[in-house]
Amino acid sequence: MMNKNEKLINGVQLNIFQYEMSKIKSAWSKVFLITIVIQLISFMFFSVVGKFDDSSDTISSFQGIIALSNTVSMCGISIYGAVLLRKELVRFYIGDQRNRAFLFPVDRKELLMKKTSSFFAIVLTSFGSALFIAFIVEVILNLFLKFDSSNIIFEMYLGFVAIATSCSLLFLILILSEMISIWKQSEIATVITAVVLMLMFSNFSAMGLMNFPMVTFISSVMMGLVFAWLFMEFSKSLNKMEVY
Repeated sequence: MMNKNEKLINGVQLNIFQYEMSKIKSAWSKVFLITIVIQLISFMFFSVVGKFDDSSDTISSFQGIIALSNTVSMCGISIYGAVLLRKELVRFYIGDQRNRAFLFPVDRKELLMKKTSSFFAIVLTSFGSALFIAFIVEVILNLFLKFDSSNIIFEMYLGFVAIATSCSLLFLILILSEMISIWKQSEIATVITAVVLMLMFSNFSAMGLMNFPMVTFISSVMMGLVFAWLFMEFSKSLNKMEVY
């Protein structure tokens, strides 16, 4: 059984997480709406282009259009997420703000972990939920547009793989942006890093989902797990940082 001190520590950690969630919960609806708008506009754009461009197999199939529209949504939320990350988290670990954060009566590693986990809980659930809702709409639209696709089972499989892959890649982009910006002590590095990584992973996402969806999914999840571990190791280094 836990003693009183362990219960108190667990209670404090839970309260920190809940407090951080309450500070950023308003971003849930914003990320959701932005994702829905980008995803459906992208889907309709590539659908129209695919109907008029007979020379392209990529955007004449449902799989190709889903891959491209999901990639565009991931890129859009990567930029918005980086701006939100800088505002809600990174700035507290830069310069004088870092000095104040280090004076809190909470373990530095635990505080960063709680702040980061609350941020990603909001961003990834809203992003994933929006992609799921948009995908249901896209499946219905495909019944009328009649793009090349196997069957409803394949479409649902493709939707799950595409959504999970996009969420994993978004996590990769933002967690790397957070680590690099805190390491370099630069707020602007958050957005710059996100843009560079977005350009790198956009090709990986689009081409992978069009040609090797399951391989792309497994690769993105594995990379996500690796960088989640690296972030936990990185957070430990905060305990060795000096206030200046």
